[in-house]
Amino acid sequence: MQKLLLLSIIFLLGTDLSAENNLIKYSATITRDIYGVPHIHGSSDADAAFGLAYAQAEDDIKNILATIDLAQAGSGLKRGKEGAITDYLIKALGYRELVERRYETDLSNEVKDVIEGFVAGLNYWLSLNLNKDTKDYYPVNKTDLVISFAIQNLFFAGVVDAIEDLMSMPEELSSFEMDKGGESLKVASLVAGSNAFALNSYKSLDKKTRLIINSHQPLDGPVAWYEAHISSDEGWNTMGGLFPGSPFIFVGFNENLGWGMTVNKPDLTDAFKLRINPDNKNQYFLDGKWEDFETKNIKLPTKILGPISWTFKREAKYSKHGLVLDTQSGSYAIRFAGMEEIRQADQWFKMNKARNKDEWLDAMKMRAIASFNAVYADKEDNIMLLHNTSGPLRNENYDWTKPVDGTDSKLIWNQITPFEQIPLLVNPSSGWIVSANQDPFRASAIKDNLNRDDYSPTLGIETKMTNRAYRVIEIFDNDKKFSEKDLLDAKFDNAYSKKSRSVKYFKEILETDFFNDNELKEAQNILKQWDLKTNLNNRSAALGVCLLSEEWLAFMSRTDPSDAKSIFIDCTKRIKNSFGRIDPMWSEVNFLIRGDVKLSIQGGPDTLRAVYGRLQDDGTLKAVAGDGLVIALSWDNNGNHESKSIHQYGSATQDSSSIHYDDQVKLFVDEKMKRTFFNKEELKNNIESVMTIPVNE
Repeated sequence: MQKLLLLSIIFLLGTDLSAENNLIKYSATITRDIYGVPHIHGSSDADAAFGLAYAQAEDDIKNILATIDLAQAGSGLKRGKEGAITDYLIKALGYRELVERRYETDLSNEVKDVIEGFVAGLNYWLSLNLNKDTKDYYPVNKTDLVISFAIQNLFFAGVVDAIEDLMSMPEELSSFEMDKGGESLKVASLVAGSNAFALNSYKSLDKKTRLIINSHQPLDGPVAWYEAHISSDEGWNTMGGLFPGSPFIFVGFNENLGWGMTVNKPDLTDAFKLRINPDNKNQYFLDGKWEDFETKNIKLPTKILGPISWTFKREAKYSKHGLVLDTQSGSYAIRFAGMEEIRQADQWFKMNKARNKDEWLDAMKMRAIASFNAVYADKEDNIMLLHNTSGPLRNENYDWTKPVDGTDSKLIWNQITPFEQIPLLVNPSSGWIVSANQDPFRASAIKDNLNRDDYSPTLGIETKMTNRAYRVIEIFDNDKKFSEKDLLDAKFDNAYSKKSRSVKYFKEILETDFFNDNELKEAQNILKQWDLKTNLNNRSAALGVCLLSEEWLAFMSRTDPSDAKSIFIDCTKRIKNSFGRIDPMWSEVNFLIRGDVKLSIQGGPDTLRAVYGRLQDDGTLKAVAGDGLVIALSWDNNGNHESKSIHQYGSATQDSSSIHYDDQVKLFVDEKMKRTFFNKEELKNNIESVMTIPVNE
């Protein structure tokens, strides 16, 4: 049977029949280190991608298939109405047609080879593991993979937020929603948070260049970090974090350089108010005349109840501005940066293979990746912060924070802001750069920061300051030289800054007279004694974090927080009911849970040791997002490279029977790092297994 399956995919994958023992035209070696992390090598880049796909499928086929569901606009059949909304946007915006139309012309031959190698590796694994859960996905095609990159712009360009605003719907949190009075944080989608720090030799005690990569994500699911090392004889040699179903490293390093990414929120989406013909609702006014809408009928298969599904039909309308939404307040067209862009894969690959600062910047100049801050460091002692944005080149005479006039075609932008006009901070004299989802003009010492006035206000660059940003600036903004330990201590710092909005939020609680309510007076004293830390033996953190969560969640949802006094009263009662006292130690409340392993963990929402928890029935918090894969890099003045990492769980993200399902949990909660074994010689002494694919039968 297995032989028949292999023969069936020969035609599908494109095979080399000239070699009797080589049924598939790709070959790769998968070496797993003692932590189960795959180190994949191939003769060509495409071979390496073939091996990477197979290794990912071994570790996390469930989430790879979830990614394919999204690309195929099949979420409605899995998640019902919520998934159908996503399916509608993907279909209405024509991502499949876009990729099919531009695949051959827009993508480089090198990237197409890698994508096709990756798809071949995934299909090879599927052919050997066909069952009721996988058979409907086989064979995967290359279009699905490219679509998954393209639709990232849909979420990070602010399109969903813009639609929710226009429809006058309750704003859905980009990362978390409140649950049970602010004591818990529930994951809804991507985490709008991350850290990255870079130090050059001036700031380092040992004169090494150092980089911390710490992008926050959900701890489980299709956007949880997966660690891998990819190398080839064609010069690809990159290690770091990626999402299941990706052929490229998203945050990571090679022997010469490294980069971390943090979420930014530039203004990438615009709404145009349309004037509809009162005599013909299928027409809109543009440049002095009525224009007909283009239309498309969209089918949305949707799960109704259990195995029962129904296919809904909905018409999509388009103006010359973009997709049209009919709302209670009128009709609007949506236009966003990158809506015709499919070259994200090319840019990621160029970043992976860059050998120096100039090559890495050349990759960023592609502008296919519409957003994200990037913090960079290399062996030449360069450090950089790029506030990456493909913000449209807009007319500065208009207020683009609100819907603009849709009757004038001159406002329909078609270009993005030139690379030279977006914020780029290179080698500040202070020797340090930080990014924690904050104002990019407050990323180093005051004397080194870029000037906001030098950049167009139409870019919509954020001004917010997270607690993490305040804390890390407080830590670095001095004359101190930092050792490796100092830098890791900063990364795992678990305190709130007195300057943060959250701390200011509960100030009124400290000044309130609760008269004869002894329980609230006790709670007030507990809060007064809080040192703003979330260490394990802290007896004020449970109450403090419960209260601060309300403010943080409101901030993330762009709403005003609830009355602090009412939240304080609710938190006091809930904690007392759950633990029998108002001041349980944080170690009794905050946990990382993996299978049968349950360990107390330091940190909290919006601390540098970022831990976002979901409330359990017993009043404890289960970590569900935040710190996941953490990478620490360094280069000495001879260019010698060292790297360490830690994952919240282990390399086997789905296989609970594997020792690597939870073998990094203890190290993670203890805030310790492991060697990456990036160096070949070091890897030789730390090998668990070696596998060459395809397997000769």
